[in-house]
This record gives sequence, C-alpha cells and structure tokens, in this order.
Amino acid sequence: MAEQKQRSYTVRGAETRRRIRATAMELFRDREFGDVTVSELAESAGVYPNQITHHFGSKDALYIDAAFGLLLGDTERLQRAGRRAPTPGTLHEVLARTALTMPSTTVIVSALALARGNPAVQHAVEDSLGLLFRQSERFLERVQEERGWTVDQDIGRAAKTFWSAVFGAVLVSQAGYPGGPSSVDVAATLSFRSDGER
Repeated sequence: MAEQKQRSYTVRGAETRRRIRATAMELFRDREFGDVTVSELAESAGVYPNQITHHFGSKDALYIDAAFGLLLGDTERLQRAGRRAPTPGTLHEVLARTALTMPSTTVIVSALALARGNPAVQHAVEDSLGLLFRQSERFLERVQEERGWTVDQDIGRAAKTFWSAVFGAVLVSQAGYPGGPSSVDVAATLSFRSDGER
C-alpha cells in the first residue's frame, strides 16, 4: 500500500513538473524573463508558486530549463532543413541561417547570460549544452556518412564552434551592434566538402 502511494505521488510530481515546464516554454518563447512572474507561471500551469520552487529550485532554473527545451525542439527543424541541403555550401548556409532565426536562439542567449555567475544553475547549463553538442555532432556525422562528404576538422569541435558562433552573433546583435547576427559568418565555422572540392 505504501509503495502504491509512493508511485502515485511520483507520477503526480512528474506530471506537475511537465506541466510547469510546458507552461514556461510557452510563456518564455515570446516574452522576456523579467516580464513573466512566478505567480503568472503558477496560475497558467495550474499550480501553487511554491511548487515551482519545489520542482525547479528557482525561476532562474526554470527559465534555463525552458530555454533549452525550446532550443532542443527547434534543432529538429534545423536538422530537417539541413537534410534537404544538396551541397556542402548550401548545408553551411542553411544551418547558419536557420539557427540564427530560430525563436529559441534569442531565449537561450538570455538564459546563458542569466546563468553566468549563478552556481546554482551551472550544472544544468553544462548538462544541457553537452546534450545540444552531442545531438549536433551525431547529426553532422550522419550527414557526412550519408553524403560521403569530407570535413577537415573534428566534428565534435565543429558542433561546439558552430553553436558558439550562433550564440555570439545573437549576443552581439542584442548588445546593439549594427548589422544584426546575419552579418557574422556563422556558416564559415563548418567545412564539409564533396568529392572534387578543395
């Protein structure tokens, strides 16, 4: 009986956490961190404010979790666009253009800025970035195998460099530098070549 009660409690807790996370992703996709209150998050998710603290620790941690959830969802769109690219040059351009225009990219840059100097969320950021880099590396490896293209750099390093360039371009743009993120040559961070290309 106690085991059944514990299982029921665990299932309810997981459902509450999922509902809070889904609500946060919806609210933070289009709104700034400071424009969404814990009370609004709780009301929209149908929970009490202390449940957000219980499941995520803080609004900062929830924002970071939601930001990475949004980004990882958008990377599916990124990979679909990349799979349609017929040439290495097109692949570089499509991946760069898509990554820079995904709605989640600006959210994740804000989340990374929020996480800086906040030890309580560093582990979550490291884990989420690690997952993003591994998924990106696997995608680039599949492209290389399926197309028979060559690449003159380590694919793991290429994935990290690509995302660092994307985040950096958006950050510079958010800081008010003229030209926008598209003026940064993110595509140049990738170096796939087909047979006959030098």
